[in-house]
Amino acid sequence: MRTLAIGDIHGSNTALKALSEYVDFRSDDVIVTLGDCIDRGPDSKGVIDSLIELGQTHQLINLKGNHEVMMENALLSEQERYFWLYNGGEATMQSFGLHPPLFSADDISPIYWDFIKSCKPYYETENHILVHASLEPETDLEQQEENFTLWQRVFESKPHKSGKTIICGHTPQLEGYPLKLDHAVCIDTSACRHGWLTCLDIDSGQYWQANEEGETRQGSI
Repeated sequence: MRTLAIGDIHGSNTALKALSEYVDFRSDDVIVTLGDCIDRGPDSKGVIDSLIELGQTHQLINLKGNHEVMMENALLSEQERYFWLYNGGEATMQSFGLHPPLFSADDISPIYWDFIKSCKPYYETENHILVHASLEPETDLEQQEENFTLWQRVFESKPHKSGKTIICGHTPQLEGYPLKLDHAVCIDTSACRHGWLTCLDIDSGQYWQANEEGETRQGSI
């Protein structure tokens, strides 16, 4: 059994489909997306459709990123809506055939809201903690605050008291390769910025990548 982490997809559905074929997911794989599947890229709706389909045949765990939270919060006030739109939400609305800035919950099928609400804050294995952004070093997982799990950059992070390696996204690696630190590995490899979408086998260190042109490559950390 492999535990496979997929970095920030950000609406890059072409890259997601190419990556899925390239990795050739097995029936016993545990696949964990690290959040920020939406915004910025051209096809956020398609990404959610692809993940829902993948979850019907594989063990898929979707984590929540700050962009999923921003989309939820966009329903709360005009200020929150414009904050989301400014940070990539406009592309998400357009992928649903909507025209910013007007936006309400009824504009999007409940299937997609249910998907976003189902995303989890973290996933833990024997040796790793998978989370969108980072962890507060001296706090138990159940007590973590969103300032850390959704927003902190990996270069600001410190080792977690559990001693487990953090697998995260959120901090874009503009050169397109995973960043390996002593206590963490970041696999946001800038899929929506003409970079690569990364899938990492967290135990072996092997990774596979695809981009929006459908190109693929692989390596190890």
